[in-house]
Amino acid sequence: MELTQTEIIFPEWRNQNEHINYPFSDVATMISDTGVKLPKGLFDDARFYPIGAVVGVYLRRVSVQGNTVTITIADPEQELATGSFDYTAPLNDVAFYDSLGRPAGVLVSTTEKLQLLPASLPALVEFTQAQTELAPSCVVPLPQLGVRGFLLDDGSYFTGDVYLVGVDGIVLSVPEPNVIRVDILGDPYAKLKDCEEEGIAVVPLCGLKTINGISPDPDTGDFKLSPGANPPYAVDNVIRITQTNGELLVATVGSNYAKG
Repeated sequence: MELTQTEIIFPEWRNQNEHINYPFSDVATMISDTGVKLPKGLFDDARFYPIGAVVGVYLRRVSVQGNTVTITIADPEQELATGSFDYTAPLNDVAFYDSLGRPAGVLVSTTEKLQLLPASLPALVEFTQAQTELAPSCVVPLPQLGVRGFLLDDGSYFTGDVYLVGVDGIVLSVPEPNVIRVDILGDPYAKLKDCEEEGIAVVPLCGLKTINGISPDPDTGDFKLSPGANPPYAVDNVIRITQTNGELLVATVGSNYAKG
């Protein structure tokens, strides 16, 4: 039996949506106010997750400058993220980032389609929400809850795994879950560190020469007193230093003997 007709029952996923609006909404007109039509099938799929977006994310703008194509997405309140690529050497997808450099989504296409994009659109075309709203299944809005990163004075932004380290007299602690406490105690060696960085020799000042025949630290001039270091005194003893008539009184406070 000779076959005169063939039919593709299960098309490739990149081809199955090429004649419909997807990843845009079924009701999107795909035509700008100036009459520019966004070709169907230009993008095969999309997934966006911009932080702080509201319902109604859409493709706001496509611009071409030199070899660079920039695509901007927005919601009814603000522009959310941009994705750029070199149309002379594109990849199969376009990654999007928000204004702080955080990942915000991806548009999936092919190198062939992206190479032809500048030929099918003018150097700048803008759309409204009704024209290029994305399908709801392609957008996962993320609310702006909790700490999402750290913005520094120079404009740089840190996200992901960030480690907080207390130095120069800053003590960090977690008194309870989800709470970070910052205590500013001051660094007693701040001036010493500054002199070392400048290459200035520092002679430690120490009024006490010895305590029970023990000399201070040769680098800092410190005496380190550790109550409980020599049994039978308890390890939870603390040192209390008080000033009396121009003299310093050093005493231990706590149990006299370790608990056996």
